[in-house]
Amino acid sequence: MPLPYPEKLDKVLWIPSPSGGFSLAQTLKHMNQHLPSPPWTHLVWFKNSIPKHSFTLWVAIQQKLPTLNRRCTSHINATICTLCNSHLESHDHLFFQCIFTKPLWSFLQTRCGFHIFPNSWQSLINWASHHWRNCKGFYSNSVAKLALSSLVYSIWMERNRRIFRKRSLSQNALLHQILDTVRLELMSASLTDSPSSRRIIEEWELPASVIRPPTKPPDTI
Repeated sequence: MPLPYPEKLDKVLWIPSPSGGFSLAQTLKHMNQHLPSPPWTHLVWFKNSIPKHSFTLWVAIQQKLPTLNRRCTSHINATICTLCNSHLESHDHLFFQCIFTKPLWSFLQTRCGFHIFPNSWQSLINWASHHWRNCKGFYSNSVAKLALSSLVYSIWMERNRRIFRKRSLSQNALLHQILDTVRLELMSASLTDSPSSRRIIEEWELPASVIRPPTKPPDTI
């Protein structure tokens, strides 16, 4: 059977990509197009999120962080939380029940303007997935997500610091680290002038210069 265009060279096309060229993004999209997104996706990936914080939160939400209760060991105290030295280390305990981290969570709740009392890590994620999805305004949505991801990342880093580097930060130092992280991210967000933005400035002690002036309409001829 003769070729229709023998004078032309063959060309390889990557079918998942509209352009025909290989694209990792298009390939992943093609592979996952039939899989529904988890209800908590918006808690992890959102505008002004910090990639390393989002990744840690993503793993934590799936309860896949290598907490000590998931490791097989013969040492008696090898599963005890290094933050409080009194309870089994698990996702529920580390991020929600530990006496070292509970005050950090309570303080951030006050700063973000919400008060919730779930009884487990999973119930917390379920609550946040529902209530932070359709919240109106930057304050009640993105700031809460930013604070949550920063809290989880900082707690996990402190846990690793104590285990692998034999060093530690105090509760107060860790809290200031979290607050500084959130403040720096908010300062780069260029907030528009609104009641929620002014509340951010007041609650997080930001300079008024972070509010972006309203866009000047173009001159008419």
